Amino acid sequence: MTKEQNDRLVVAWELIAKSLEGLHEEAKRAGKRYWPEPGQQREAVLSRVETEEDRARKSLGLADESVDINKWISPDWLDELEDEPIGERTAQWLRDHPPEETKVVNAGSKVAGEGRQSGKGVKEVKDKA
Repeated sequence: MTKEQNDRLVVAWELIAKSLEGLHEEAKRAGKRYWPEPGQQREAVLSRVETEEDRARKSLGLADESVDINKWISPDWLDELEDEPIGERTAQWLRDHPPEETKVVNAGSKVAGEGRQSGKGVKEVKDKA
């Protein structure tokens, strides 16, 4: 091989190397275009479309809270009413039924059977028939 051939071979290899570098860079750009790097995740934004029922509840002033039955069964609910404005009917009921009178009387079997002798009522019915 002559010196001229060696020079041409070196130049050819340099051109091949440059073209391979160009192909490598093009492949990198294509990869980023088709498979982009994942971006930073953002906080999810939840939205809800208001239904007709929701609009109706809102126009009536109803809350979305669920009703806690234990709150109304407990005797402490009267204390909570003092803080809230109450209507005419509730105020009248509270005047007519003070908290001392609202206690439930134990209705046992003695109360139901008082004043009657056992068996007498059954005989009267048979005699009338």
